[in-house]
Amino acid sequence: MLSNLHRISRLLSVAVLGLAASVAHAAWPDKPITLIVPYPPGGNTDILGRLLATHLGNSLKQTVVVENRPGAGSMLGSYQVVRAAPDGYTFLLGSIANVLNQYFYKNPSFDMNKDLVPVAQLVNVPNYLAVGPKEKLRTVSDIIAYAKANPEKLSCANTGIGTSTYLSCEMLRTMTGIKIVNVPYKGGVAAMQDVMGGQANMVIANEALAYINDKRLIGVAVTSEHRSSLAPDLPPISDTVPGFDVNSWYGVFAPVGVPQDIIDRVSREASAMLKDKAVLERLKILGATPVGSSPKEFQAFVKSEMTKWGKETRKMDLKPE
Repeated sequence: MLSNLHRISRLLSVAVLGLAASVAHAAWPDKPITLIVPYPPGGNTDILGRLLATHLGNSLKQTVVVENRPGAGSMLGSYQVVRAAPDGYTFLLGSIANVLNQYFYKNPSFDMNKDLVPVAQLVNVPNYLAVGPKEKLRTVSDIIAYAKANPEKLSCANTGIGTSTYLSCEMLRTMTGIKIVNVPYKGGVAAMQDVMGGQANMVIANEALAYINDKRLIGVAVTSEHRSSLAPDLPPISDTVPGFDVNSWYGVFAPVGVPQDIIDRVSREASAMLKDKAVLERLKILGATPVGSSPKEFQAFVKSEMTKWGKETRKMDLKPE
């Protein structure tokens, strides 16, 4: 957590920089914009970030550079945005991980309630539970039965501590009482590669849908409360484990102090992107449902997620890193 002294210092810096920005931002954008993606290249977050960068680049007539900054369940890249000048030239493609980090880490590097400004929610996307092509397990009941008979023999690969996929593996463990090994990776692609190669037994990730569709992984279930229209043959985990419900989401955030008209412009552009037919087709492949929201709507949503997952994680046998 940022110290009180650090936060006071930052607020003073924001005030000074904000005053300077208010004079200069009328010409915004007059130089390249950086979009921080706090995950490695190739995953859903990266793909979504590049879709947004392309759209913003075309609509704003300015270069938008995607910068991948993976690490610590998205905290490394997110903290870079927290520390950035509030001039409208640095944004974050954040996710539910930004909320969950507050509960999975003993000392998160920033305060989600105070250090980032919600700009626009982009999509909702469930996670998919899948097993490797050589596994014989086909249902959630199969997994639970095998894990009970063979404690700590099953590994659940996920996209990193503090992510919704890590949470999903933890919830499967705690809500059923089974003993599985929760294995965090630095992104979905690496996790799925190990499951395909037999180094891990199963994976929970939203990127898994494309691998399920092309038969590289075997789909078992979806983490949302209801079936996904993009994978109607996969039952929800909640059919077997009542109350299980995890939905991931992605959205744009900015440093505190960015002028409101810039926040509003980026929010409008993000919503416009979600009406583009080519983008919508790409989102289907990713298993994502477009949302689009105003800054106020996204702020209210983030607050509701903080409340929800604060309560849920307190029920779980978690050991913050």
